[in-house]
Amino acid sequence: MDDGDSIVLDASSTALQIARHLKARRELTVVTNGIRVATELAGRPGITVLMPGGAVRWEAFSLVGKWGATMLRQLNIQKAFVGAVGFTLEEGLTDVNAEEAELKRAMVVTAKDVIGVFDHTKWNRVAMATFCPTDRLRLIISDDRAPADSVKAARNLGIDVRLVGSR
Repeated sequence: MDDGDSIVLDASSTALQIARHLKARRELTVVTNGIRVATELAGRPGITVLMPGGAVRWEAFSLVGKWGATMLRQLNIQKAFVGAVGFTLEEGLTDVNAEEAELKRAMVVTAKDVIGVFDHTKWNRVAMATFCPTDRLRLIISDDRAPADSVKAARNLGIDVRLVGSR
């Protein structure tokens, strides 16, 4: 991402790790429903943090509800970084909580580019609600333990898949 971008980070633990690597950015606007993500970036020079309104979902320490979707529709977002409970080529990115999925769906619709960020345990798994169909994914960032056949199938569909080493 570039300085000056507007991005979305969801409330996932992976998004929190991404936030920790954004601290040197300038003129970056981060929209997040993740309370931990917002806290991580709050007060950083050059970073503006916007949070949608909503009810606090204690389990994910996130904000959910229709208010957030209304706010997101008014923004121009370059990139959405979204985690998932599951991903298959047929179902796309899925989540276990309907309210969380609803807000993530609004993030996906608003963003020019959607980047799925999830580890190998999420591949070939389907949770209750789809929030991002496979054809909206531009990039998947996962770890190098992702199943090779699924990675190949995603690449064959034109999705850029980048695997990072496990520690």
